Amino acid sequence: MGIFSLFGKKGGKKEDRSTEKSSSRKARSKSGNTVITGFHDSEVFSNSVITQRHVARATERKIDAIEFEMSRDIVKTRPPVITKTDISKKLGNSKFDLTEHTQPLTNRGPVADFQTTLPMPMPSDYLLGHNTEIPGSALAYSESVPVLEEAAILFASGQNEVAEQMLDAAVHHQHLGLATEIGWQMLFDLYRITNNQHKFESLSLDYANKFETSPPLWPENTPQPEADTHPKDASRPSILFPVKLDATIVKILEKINIASAKSPSLRLDFSKIKEVDPVGCGLLLRTLKNLKKSGHDLMLVGAQSLTDKIRAILQVGRRDETEAPWLLLLEILQLLHFEKAFEEASMDYCITFEVSPPSFEAPQNNVTDAFPELNHEEEEAPSDRFFMPAMVDGSVDTLVKKIAEQAAQHQPLIIDCSKLDRVEFSASAELLNGLAPIVGKPGVTIRFEEVNYLVMMLFNAMGLKNIASISLRKH
Repeated sequence: MGIFSLFGKKGGKKEDRSTEKSSSRKARSKSGNTVITGFHDSEVFSNSVITQRHVARATERKIDAIEFEMSRDIVKTRPPVITKTDISKKLGNSKFDLTEHTQPLTNRGPVADFQTTLPMPMPSDYLLGHNTEIPGSALAYSESVPVLEEAAILFASGQNEVAEQMLDAAVHHQHLGLATEIGWQMLFDLYRITNNQHKFESLSLDYANKFETSPPLWPENTPQPEADTHPKDASRPSILFPVKLDATIVKILEKINIASAKSPSLRLDFSKIKEVDPVGCGLLLRTLKNLKKSGHDLMLVGAQSLTDKIRAILQVGRRDETEAPWLLLLEILQLLHFEKAFEEASMDYCITFEVSPPSFEAPQNNVTDAFPELNHEEEEAPSDRFFMPAMVDGSVDTLVKKIAEQAAQHQPLIIDCSKLDRVEFSASAELLNGLAPIVGKPGVTIRFEEVNYLVMMLFNAMGLKNIASISLRKH
């Protein structure tokens, strides 16, 4: 009984404590420690200081987690490089697979959701697709197509060096059969896209000796990096942001980190941004602060339009889950030297969060503003042709929407890929998913024309050949 009575006493103390805590909470709730909201729907939404701090901290932790993942991806080791010695040692083995020297594609995030190569036993007409307009001599040998598809996927994933080594080994040391011409042309395209004229001409000599015919010529109209029209911007990396400024801009920020390590000047293009959210604002805010601290010169394209998008999600007196959109707005206004607009926004920020207004500090680095460039070529292009950009990456929602609008007015719709150099691997999957419903409508036909060999092989591997016809670029 003594033991039970002892437990009973402890239980009684717990009740007293809980009663004391509840009474103290009631007393504190009467003390007036609540947030002054200033708007009518306070009865629906809880705006207590504790709730706001918890939500704000959760948002900040989300931003921190994304930046941690970015930093962890940046320091990852590069995939091992294939040397000529390694290739020569493996040549005697008929089952030699170059993919064992590369980093598995399943470790590259979105790439893991898709099969990188098609099964070996499948016939060549299935591998290349009946819609692909390729000369009979260029039809791929079934045992070699997976190697070429793997190289195309590596190139689409940004692993240019590994893709080059794989293609070089394939065309020089492997029996590609009917796919031989495709392999050579893929390597020519890779050198052209990476602007490596020396290796292109060296490969041309090998091609002429092997086939005893004229090799492809280095294109005379290969555009130089704006050396004539913008001499100061020739060596300035340009980063284009997607339509949505949200957590998906991680890849864009990684590109900025890499480019900032190589160049003291950057061009950030915000002209395509249509929507913003707090997490995206927080990520961009930290990046801009780091660039300002490191002293990088910046050209901000469409920055004024971005400030309008940020203002659209703000309301004076309403405390959101994080201050990031307000602080990003103030940061951009400082970078643009808009002192009067900064003071007005800082006062609104002061009223909303009941803090002292931040002072205007002109940036020490050189920051210029620029308006988005108009693409006059697209305006003068025939209406029945849709011109693809040079690079397709990130979200393709806007691209698919424009194709759908064009397909609704013109049939068949010709998608001109004469300027298209690369399609990112994850973007190719999104492009396939976006085009499938469009082509599924009665009477809708899509034709990809002037496609380079690398993009063609990527499209074939992803299955795009099954919903659209593809014709290759003539060299």
